[in-house]
Amino acid sequence: MRLLWLVWLAAAFGGPGAETSPDALPQPTIGFIPDDVLAAARAAQPLPLPDRMAAVSSALLGRPYVNDPMGEGDGHDADPLARYDAFDCLTFTEEVLALSLAGDPVHAAAIRTALRYEGSPSYATRRHFMELQWVPAAIANGWLVDTTGQYGEPRRLAKAVDATTWAGWGPRARFPIPDERMPIGEMALQVLPLDQAIAAASRIAPGSIVLTVREDRAGVPIWTTHVGLVVPTDEGPRMRHATKLGAGGTKDHDVRWYLEHIQSYRWKVAGITILEPREVGPRRSRLDASR
Repeated sequence: MRLLWLVWLAAAFGGPGAETSPDALPQPTIGFIPDDVLAAARAAQPLPLPDRMAAVSSALLGRPYVNDPMGEGDGHDADPLARYDAFDCLTFTEEVLALSLAGDPVHAAAIRTALRYEGSPSYATRRHFMELQWVPAAIANGWLVDTTGQYGEPRRLAKAVDATTWAGWGPRARFPIPDERMPIGEMALQVLPLDQAIAAASRIAPGSIVLTVREDRAGVPIWTTHVGLVVPTDEGPRMRHATKLGAGGTKDHDVRWYLEHIQSYRWKVAGITILEPREVGPRRSRLDASR
């Protein structure tokens, strides 16, 4: 039951697409990095980060889209901590980042855990909410940098969330988390309006993480409904993501096409937030020393 809010959003506002039941999928690769993904990650180790992300994610293309495919392996959400046979948009992004940032792919689990959890993995410590948990933690912990302002004049979207907000939000009942552990405070994002995003589509740096951000709705503590990554390809930068578009799955779309497409969504899209991954460890040290 990974990210139940995505299940709710898909049912309420999702576009055309297909979803595959996890029970209908082949199971051999669950929890184990497939040989071709392992080989791609290791072969790409000397390359710049955007190229490593492209290589790793290329090896994961063609997987089915499944809502909420990952969990903690037991307890409330017994789905596996890691799997490579199916993804939703966030688990795909997390796995590509983990495999690309790790010094060796066998250490990807540590990075995945650092992105996904506040402490040891558990349902209660999982960062379920993008605006209040996942994004601010990824920035504060040095994994990502907000580069939205490099592409135009972003609008700051902000909203106060407190216990009353959660109590009035219908899907709250789907999260068996004590009230005191539900995140409160200001949720805020820098959002590049869609017209500016479309104009800047060809300039979005490869390796960037792109969040699709909807307009605020009263009483709803969610804006982000999709996340993907921009990767360099022979055809130019592409939006690579786990999506329900078309037949669904992990696939590529032209970045400009995607941004133009989301203009038609029923829950109006406010724009996009652009986050850029940072190099870590010895690679980062080498970069700093060369400046």
